[in-house]
Amino acid sequence: MATIRPFKAIYYNQKITDLSKVVAPPYDVIDRKLQEELYSNSPYNIVRLDLNRESDPYLSAARELETMLKQNILLVDDNECIYPYFQTFHEIEGREVTRRGFVAWIKLEPFESGVVLPHERTLSKPKEDRLKLMLSTNATFSQIFGLYSDKEMKAEAIYESLRHSQPFLSAEYDGVKNVIYRLKDESIISIFKELMSNHQVYIADGHHRYETALEYQKIMKSKNPSHTGNEPYNFIMMYFTNIFDSGLVVYPTHRIVHSLEHFNKNEFINKVSEVFELQSIGSIEELATGLKYAHEYSFGLVLPKKEYYLMTTHKDKNVMKVIKEDLPAPVKKLDVTLLHDYVLDQVLGISKAAQERKLNINYTIERLEVDEAVQSGNAQLGFLLNPTRVQQVQEVAQAHAVMPQKSTYFYPKLLSGILNSKFI
Repeated sequence: MATIRPFKAIYYNQKITDLSKVVAPPYDVIDRKLQEELYSNSPYNIVRLDLNRESDPYLSAARELETMLKQNILLVDDNECIYPYFQTFHEIEGREVTRRGFVAWIKLEPFESGVVLPHERTLSKPKEDRLKLMLSTNATFSQIFGLYSDKEMKAEAIYESLRHSQPFLSAEYDGVKNVIYRLKDESIISIFKELMSNHQVYIADGHHRYETALEYQKIMKSKNPSHTGNEPYNFIMMYFTNIFDSGLVVYPTHRIVHSLEHFNKNEFINKVSEVFELQSIGSIEELATGLKYAHEYSFGLVLPKKEYYLMTTHKDKNVMKVIKEDLPAPVKKLDVTLLHDYVLDQVLGISKAAQERKLNINYTIERLEVDEAVQSGNAQLGFLLNPTRVQQVQEVAQAHAVMPQKSTYFYPKLLSGILNSKFI
C-alpha cells in the first residue's frame, strides 16, 4: 500500500516573520481581492510563490523563492522529519474541535494502482497552471489532503504524547489555530511508515495537485537516465488524517442558481413535486435544522420573498430510476447526484457541461449567503444540502468513480506555506 518517508521541510523563519502573516489558504480558494490582501500582509507571504500576480507569475515565483532562501526568510530543516499537524477550530454549532494528522512525503502512484484513490474529476486548466509553477520552482507550497482508515488509532497514540511538547510551528489564521510538531526519531518514524504501508489513501482535497505531481514526475524521469525511483520528484508532500479522527469535519456545499433564461417558479415547483414532497418552512434557520434531521435525498429550497421549502423524496419514489445518467451505484446513492442529475439537469435544464463550467451555479458553505443571493435578486433559487459522509467518499473512491464537483468540503483548509517542499 502507501509508501511514505520523512523529508526536510522548508519553513518560515519565525525570528524574521510573523507566521500568521505569511501563510495563506490553498490557491484555488484565493480570489483577486484576497490575493491583494495577502500581498499586503507581508512582503514574504506565500501567495507570492503559490499564486504570483506578476506578468510571468512562474518565473517571478521562482525568483522570490530563491531570494527568500538566500535571505533566510525560509529555512530548510536539518533533519528528515514527519510533522504532526493539528488544527483547532469551532464548527458551525460552536463546538471546539481539533483535527489531527501528520505531514510526510508519499510515493507517487498512478490511480490505477489502487494505492491512492481520487473521488473528484479534474480540469485541465488548473493542472496546466500548477505544472508550470512546479517546473519553474521545483517546489510545492501546500499539502495534498489525504484520508486513511485505521480503527486501531496508532498515530493518535503518538499524538497524545505530544500534548505537552513545544510546537515546532504555530499560527492562527481565519480563526483556526494551526500547530505543527516535528518528529525525527527513526523509531517513531518507522511506526508511521508501517502504519501507512497497510492502508490505501483517499484524496480529500488536492486532486489537481496530485495529478500535476504525476506529470512532473514523468517529465523529470524522462530527463534522468539514471532514474531509480527514489528521487524526490517521485514523492509529493501530503497531510494524512484518520477517517476515525473525532475532529474530521465535512461541511455541505450549497448551490446558488442564477441567470436561467426561462425560469418559472410555479412550473419548477410543479415539476419537482413529482419526485419530492415540499413542506413550507418559516425561515432559513428552521430550514437548515429541518434538513439536518431529514432522511437521505432531501434538500432545502430557497426562493425569493423568503419562501423556504424542505424537499423530501416521496416514499414510493425509486430514486435510482429518477437519475438518468448511467453511474456506479455508490455515486447514484449520493444526495448531490440526485440534485445535479434530476433537479439541475432534467428540471432546470442546466446540462452536465454547463455544471462543470459553473455557468449557472455558484457554490458556498454558508447558508446565509444562499439566502442573501436569492433575496437580493442576484440568484433565482438556492439549494441547501446535507454533508457527504466520509464513508461515501471511500465507497466512491473504491469503485474508481468520481462525484459531482463540489460534493465535499473538508473544513478547515490546510494552510499553504506553513510547510513547503523542494524536489531539487
